[in-house]
Amino acid sequence: MQVEIIDPTVQPVPADWELFRKQEGLIAAWQADALTAVAWCSTRPVRLGIVRDGGQVAALFSGEVTGLPPRRGRYAEPGALPLTGWFNCRMLIGFTSGFVFAAELPEPDRVAVLAAFEKALRRRLGRHCLGILYRQVTADMLPLVARRSRPRITTAPNTLLRNRWPDMDAYFADLPRDRRRRLRKIHAEAAEGTRVLAGAGEIDPVQAAALAQATLRKHGSSDAPLPARYFHVLSGEEGVRYFGHLDEDRLLSFDLAFDDGRRLVTTVTGSLEVRDGGRRNLYFDLYLREIDYMIGHGREGCEFGKGMAELKQRFGCELIPQTAVPAAW
Repeated sequence: MQVEIIDPTVQPVPADWELFRKQEGLIAAWQADALTAVAWCSTRPVRLGIVRDGGQVAALFSGEVTGLPPRRGRYAEPGALPLTGWFNCRMLIGFTSGFVFAAELPEPDRVAVLAAFEKALRRRLGRHCLGILYRQVTADMLPLVARRSRPRITTAPNTLLRNRWPDMDAYFADLPRDRRRRLRKIHAEAAEGTRVLAGAGEIDPVQAAALAQATLRKHGSSDAPLPARYFHVLSGEEGVRYFGHLDEDRLLSFDLAFDDGRRLVTTVTGSLEVRDGGRRNLYFDLYLREIDYMIGHGREGCEFGKGMAELKQRFGCELIPQTAVPAAW
């Protein structure tokens, strides 16, 4: 097997990355230009991996090196690594693991791909890296990475709403009475006072970037904000779906979701504070717009991501366990 480790801030992502992504129907979060945009704004060095077997792409990897010092300085050289740390193997934007295989690749070959990637990454990062931390691993992928004596660390679960309704009326009817009345009211009032986005393929990238950054700061996150370029390169990309509310042309709230034809997967969100000209409960209505889309387009379910699990369960979501697995060199 041949493994290529890529620093997208100084190296072009190979053309067969995008060919593989489209052939395998991967969500647009794996788009090469989008990952490159994330790498350029990240406070941690990003590395991508592509594994080929007989010249054919067998798997893709994404992640970032975390360690000491914990973050890059503003003027750090592109690609510079911390003194020591771990490679966090995860999807850079989203709530899924940082590796995907060719659908037809059998399990023994998948294990061989992981071993080849680990070996190549160890050679590339050298003393700067203590090992790989596989993040956001689901039960079906756990046997591939949690072999031998590697520990398993339970992390915050993902949330999934499984589609079992013919329409929104049936969805609301399934909710407890008090919750049903409140969510119906929120859904109706949001449509009256705003221009609603419900599955749009593009959005104003500058407004989206600013709103996403403001939301991170509101919740005390120190993560680097996404640049406007991230939203720009996704514009018009197959499977990109925006849900949001606008006051004329001013963006008040939005969710970025990816539709792979089977599930809707939510990722980046942004919402104005009421005191900044926003409106109450638009965040809840985003969920309802996504549920409406899921039902109307016959998707199996909608992933609502990590965090606020109790709140999302009120909308009918179930918890999907996820695990972190450290693999020390």
